[in-house]
Amino acid sequence: MREAGISVVSGLPTSRLDSLLVRISRDPGFRIVLARHEGGAGYLADGFARASGRPAAVFAAGPGATNVITAVANASVNHVPMLVLTGEVSVPEFGLHSQQDTSADGIGLPSVFQRLCRVSVSIESVANARSKIDRAFRTLQSAPHGPVHISLPRDLIDEVLPEHQLATPTAVPKILAARGAETTHEVIAMLERSHSPMLLLGNGCRMDGVHEEIIAFCEKAELPFATTPNGRGVIAETHPLSLGVLGLFGDGRAEQYVFETPCDLMIAVGVSFDGLVTRSFSPRWANLKAEVVHVDPDPTAFGRFVATSLGITMTSRAFAQSLNSARAPQRPRNTALPQPASPATPQAREDVIHPLEVMREMDVLLPPNATICTDVGTCIFWAFQGIPVRRPGGFFATIDFSPMGCGIAGAIGIALARPDDRIVCIAGDGAFLMHGTEVSTAVAQGLAVTWVILNDGQLSATTGPVRGRMDPSPVATIGATDLATMASALGAEGIRVASRADLRAGLEKALVATGPCVLDIAIDPEINQPDIGVGK
Repeated sequence: MREAGISVVSGLPTSRLDSLLVRISRDPGFRIVLARHEGGAGYLADGFARASGRPAAVFAAGPGATNVITAVANASVNHVPMLVLTGEVSVPEFGLHSQQDTSADGIGLPSVFQRLCRVSVSIESVANARSKIDRAFRTLQSAPHGPVHISLPRDLIDEVLPEHQLATPTAVPKILAARGAETTHEVIAMLERSHSPMLLLGNGCRMDGVHEEIIAFCEKAELPFATTPNGRGVIAETHPLSLGVLGLFGDGRAEQYVFETPCDLMIAVGVSFDGLVTRSFSPRWANLKAEVVHVDPDPTAFGRFVATSLGITMTSRAFAQSLNSARAPQRPRNTALPQPASPATPQAREDVIHPLEVMREMDVLLPPNATICTDVGTCIFWAFQGIPVRRPGGFFATIDFSPMGCGIAGAIGIALARPDDRIVCIAGDGAFLMHGTEVSTAVAQGLAVTWVILNDGQLSATTGPVRGRMDPSPVATIGATDLATMASALGAEGIRVASRADLRAGLEKALVATGPCVLDIAIDPEINQPDIGVGK
């Protein structure tokens, strides 16, 4: 675990892993974070990995191991490295209906993790334990990133491995460009032939932290750039070459450039070209005029959804570094780039707060060291529309798998990775009711996380689509919940904002809180998320 760069371990205690946890607790290189729910521990580890670029570990056993599955699935979809350690009954008890037997001979939990993880190994003998464990750790450290799972039986956890197994190498093999040294020169040549090229950055760039290299090359080449929805935050949107977000939740500038300029060369780095980018595989993408250069360490990603002219098997960091070491392309200056539309004025009922008002007030008040993360649902849309990314790595959103409550605990993981940042989570009341008890985890760890809760008493992502066709109350109405009082009961500071007149003061207080703080804002329940153009 130390060699893999793991320093944070989160979960709930289990006697099946107690020997391992005792050793970890005595090692000053590790920090154990006691979560309130195994799912919260998984989201915490996810947030830490995204913010730090290093994996974290989650421990669980029995029913607790089933609780972490959603968080593991989320990490899998978003290519987040995570080590999942599950404690198991002793090997002789496998399949004997022992209490909480989740082995392959019990309820078969390893097969579930096999579907979700890049590697899932079950240790059943010391004879081959080292090779299995090393395979898991090599995979954890290699691209494409994702979770790995190790099942550890209670009776083997204290066993000493045979001496001949201790020298097994765990180094990650070097990844080479599939087309060799000619790759960079070919990309430069394609840029010189193009009239309206662009760079598209996806979530695959996040773990590599390539913003400095990317900005340097884009400025040298006068190359405009955009991010995918999941990649938002890997680079600042306030740069004059930025086109914002291409796809779902974007403001339309990137799509205008791609389809109306039109773009004739798209260099996509760490992009999956999923339904978020293509707006549910809009027909416009079938008629894309641009040549596509796709850079990804996984060659199976090439041409999967969008026709690819050139596939480069390379990490985003290696590609960015190779571009920066090459000469600047000699090409005509860009035509004028699409500019952001003038911000619309939120229309809310008298003295009822519009969620976009909250975002714009936050954007004014956020300190330079702010890192924003969102939960899922309509809060993502409002955050995209109202808070531009002003610094690289300053925004995190989980959109692909979208498990409710992931941001609540994920913010704690980000705070562990970035103790000098002001961490702000934007979420709805439904998500907070799922994992809000993790606020007490932040209290116990002494982390100054601020949760800004858009409280409308309903599951608004559900209410909007069904309103007009049925009464949404049975499926979407939560009712009034005083989340500020709930936060206070958990040991955090709770602030309630019920009117527009109190909004700025509430935000100002919450954004300078010295400990965990929940800002519970009553927003207009009549506001629907605007049409975001899915499938258009």
